[in-house]
Amino acid sequence: MKSVLTVTGVFVFATVLFCTVVQAQKTSAAFDKNVDFASYKTFAFDEGGARNPFVNMLIIEALERELISRGLTKADKDPDLRVVYVAAYGPNLQVASLPFYHVVNPAYKGIVAGASMAMWDVTTGTLVVDLFDRKTDRVVFRGTISEVLQQAPGADVRADAKLVSKPINKGIEKIFKKYPVKRK
Repeated sequence: MKSVLTVTGVFVFATVLFCTVVQAQKTSAAFDKNVDFASYKTFAFDEGGARNPFVNMLIIEALERELISRGLTKADKDPDLRVVYVAAYGPNLQVASLPFYHVVNPAYKGIVAGASMAMWDVTTGTLVVDLFDRKTDRVVFRGTISEVLQQAPGADVRADAKLVSKPINKGIEKIFKKYPVKRK
């Protein structure tokens, strides 16, 4: 009887461990390789973000920490980079995919949309971060983090923020590992 309980316990533990691995956070990031990211010195946030003000603050603090660690300074007006992010609560949000390539035609400059540009659904629990070059008004860096918000928002916004604090910080740190300028 004892061995049956041991085998059952090991099986349950392995199942829980496997399910945890399947739910692991996924990140992706891409940037325009033709842009000199060292030339950016300042950043500012656009309006929007997350509905939960505590989650919104967590995201802003994590993004500020990553950008400042790469030598950028937060600016009140005329920033080099505009930071835009969306925390997806439902599956109906769509975002345009960005092909980062440079066109040789001298009439165009920087990143342009091509025939391969498409819309994609952002599922519940995803955070999308875009950095726009203010002068060209083009996205130069995009990072996505899935599995950030593991459940629908509840009535207690502070509890929701506490629940997602670690995944938000970890995910933003992961996507900024692909940012072209390393930490100082």
